[in-house]
Amino acid sequence: MRQPKIVLIGGGLVGGSAALFTAMAIPSAEIIIIDVARVRAEGQALDLAHAAAFWGHNRFYPGEYEDARDADIIVITAGAGVKPGQTRLDLARTNAEIAAEIVDRTAPLAPDAIYVIATNPCDVLAGVVQHHLRCPRERVISTGTSLDTGRLRSLLSERLGVVATGIHAYVIGEHGESAVIAWSGATVSGMPLETFLTRSGKELGPASRDLMLRSVHEAAKLIKEGKGATHYGIGSAIGRICQAIAHNADLILTVAIVHAEVEGIPEVCLSLPMVVNGAGARLLAYPDLAPSEHEALQRSARIVKEATDSVLPGR
Repeated sequence: MRQPKIVLIGGGLVGGSAALFTAMAIPSAEIIIIDVARVRAEGQALDLAHAAAFWGHNRFYPGEYEDARDADIIVITAGAGVKPGQTRLDLARTNAEIAAEIVDRTAPLAPDAIYVIATNPCDVLAGVVQHHLRCPRERVISTGTSLDTGRLRSLLSERLGVVATGIHAYVIGEHGESAVIAWSGATVSGMPLETFLTRSGKELGPASRDLMLRSVHEAAKLIKEGKGATHYGIGSAIGRICQAIAHNADLILTVAIVHAEVEGIPEVCLSLPMVVNGAGARLLAYPDLAPSEHEALQRSARIVKEATDSVLPGR
């Protein structure tokens, strides 16, 4: 890929953090920030330029939709947040309309772009975008459970005393309450988790595993209570996904695309360990799961499928 052109639509905290992490991951990238409030995009670009002066990146620009022409990657972080009394489905309907409008404006300008959807509910919105574009599945990527997986590995690192990069454990399914930890395939320091626990004398029983899943689910709530918003984690995940695409890196990340079928549920956007490269994201091999994990993943798929169908036109 030539010098990557990456367009971030949504200039709030998530968009700004994503721009910073993406620039750090891809120093050559041209990064354009588009926001409904032009002044916000200008402020983010200026602040980022000042930050980048310390390490050499100088290609942040505020833009309009016309500047998305020939973009390689389009990242959508724009959308409404949950309001008091609003249901998850209400939020999905509102943000589905916003995402569809964005796609209508960008698709004619960048017909070959890969889309990365971070606005929540990201799996539902990625399903909406893929349905709207009618493009190959691999080109519309939900950030999915990539952040959940990062949170899990952070917790495991603290619990097991191993650097997070030495832990390969995945959160799969919905980016939401029905997410599943695939414990059966987890490895630490190159050995199965159970072997590591036995040899290291560490404990991670059923109660501890349940608590860890709840901690992953509740992480965003705790962060928001402490600082008002969560944006560094998802910004870093976006940066990593963009890096994998721009560098054709074949990274394995737990992102979501609209799969033809998952656990018997057709046409559903769900996270599995996916290879991410210059063509987008695709599943190389279905993970080996325990019976209880298959059941939980099917439940997760059904939840996402029902939510997506409820906001798609004509469904």
